[in-house]
Amino acid sequence: MERFPWVEVFRGLAILEVVLHHLLGRFLREVPPETPLWLLLAALNRTLHFAVPAFLFLTALVIGASFWRSFSLGRYLRNRALRLLWPYLLWSGVYLAFRYWDYGVFQPERIPHQLLWGKAYFHLYFLAVALQLTLILPLFLPMVRGRVHGGWFLLLGLGGTLLIYLLNRHYRFLPYPGSFVLWYLPAIALGLYLASRLELLPRLLRLWPLALGLALLGLGLYLPLALEALQKRPVNTMHYQLAHWLYTTAMAFLLLALAHRLAQTRWRPLLAFLGRYSLQIYLLHPMVVRLLEKNPTFPEPLGLKPAFLIYLVLVLGLPLLLAHLLARVRASLLLFGR
Repeated sequence: MERFPWVEVFRGLAILEVVLHHLLGRFLREVPPETPLWLLLAALNRTLHFAVPAFLFLTALVIGASFWRSFSLGRYLRNRALRLLWPYLLWSGVYLAFRYWDYGVFQPERIPHQLLWGKAYFHLYFLAVALQLTLILPLFLPMVRGRVHGGWFLLLGLGGTLLIYLLNRHYRFLPYPGSFVLWYLPAIALGLYLASRLELLPRLLRLWPLALGLALLGLGLYLPLALEALQKRPVNTMHYQLAHWLYTTAMAFLLLALAHRLAQTRWRPLLAFLGRYSLQIYLLHPMVVRLLEKNPTFPEPLGLKPAFLIYLVLVLGLPLLLAHLLARVRASLLLFGR
């Protein structure tokens, strides 16, 4: 962390994106559909839809950077089991119980399926994908240490993703493509490429105007299709995915460039604090949103803007408070693996 002060800043920015994305989705249900306000909220919601590729990009970059040190597969797997597998299993159980309390639904025969694809609750699929990424990243150690030509990383990102897309289009072997790690190969390949050229990172980050142009191009292609899909209208899935991959991969790079810059400013302590507790916020915030949603007398009657602000303060504040208290009583490792 001392060597890479931008890591926690990146996580802080990304977790803010996650929370805002989910809150915008929540308030879409409060607005009459297809009105100008609904379209504005929907556009913001779809624009803030790059957190999973961004977090996977960062994971590939940070773990790829660790490949330059002595690498022990056993130590690596033990570390990832503590930091990912245990919290995933524990909080899947917590959310299965919460779902039963909330909706009265519990299907024990579906638990293996839910754990495999991260479907114990809607947001847990990211941890399932992160676990899959943990298993495949050591396979790329020779690519990173060998500093292979960037064309191979490009082939991995574009060719591998298109291959998975076409195979799934014809054979339908993925019930949930978004819960499969190879669906995010462009962002992962970019993270591994940067890890293989770590000493050049400051120079490579100067390419942010190019990334911004690609992100705007991707967003221009992706957003109209995303809004159509949100309104349950048919879209060309290949066009949608290509645009989404371009947009989210470029945004991951831009987020890194921004984090690298903000890590040298007075914003670093605040964003790094959010980043340090990003997993706790990620795991707990859907429960806070749902508990607020179950009380229709507050805060929605105050109006859209005050209600949104109250949600934002509580959705960030309550998980942070709980995370701080659990760290004080030394229970954080047991509940969150860190």
